Amino acid sequence: MRVREIMTQLVHTIRAEATLEHASRQLRDGNIGCAPVVEEALVKETHLKRDVLEKIGFTPVVEEDVVVGVLTDRDIVVGGIASGKDPKTTPVSEIMNHDFTCCHEDDDVSQAAAAMEEKKVRRLFVLDRDEHVMGVLSLHDISAVDPLVTGEVLQAMGKGAKAKTSKSEFRK
Repeated sequence: MRVREIMTQLVHTIRAEATLEHASRQLRDGNIGCAPVVEEALVKETHLKRDVLEKIGFTPVVEEDVVVGVLTDRDIVVGGIASGKDPKTTPVSEIMNHDFTCCHEDDDVSQAAAAMEEKKVRRLFVLDRDEHVMGVLSLHDISAVDPLVTGEVLQAMGKGAKAKTSKSEFRK
C-alpha cells in the first residue's frame, strides 16, 4: 500500500512570519495539532517546455512556498506562552521546530512506518517527487490499516516499554 492512499491531504500551512496568535487560530479552526511552516522562496521554474524557454530566452524565477519547519499546538503553549513570549507579536519562526521528517507519496507505508520508528516521530510530511508538500501521514492513519505496525512504532518510541521502577520503589 502506498502512502498517498492513506495520508491526510494537506489543507493547512502556516507562514513563518505569522504571529503565534494567528497560528493558534489556524490550528484551532482547522481542528489540527500540527502544520508545516512555509516561507516564500525564489526558485527556478524548470517544468516549462524547452521550446518555451528558447522563445522567451531565459529561465524564469518564481516565488514558491517552501517548508522550513513544523509547528504544533504544544510548541505554541510550551515554547511560546509558557516561556513568556507575547502571542500577539512573536512570529512562528521564533519557536517552530526545524527538525521534521518527510516521506514521498509513492513510498510504501511500511517504509514510512520505518522512518517514523527510526526518527521517533508520530507524523511525516508527505512530498511529491517535486518536493511539494501533499499531505501528512500520522500513526493514526497507519493504525487504520495496520495496527501491528503502529504498535511497533510506539514501542520503539518507548511508549510500549515497561517502566524501569515499580510503585513500591517510590514508597522508600
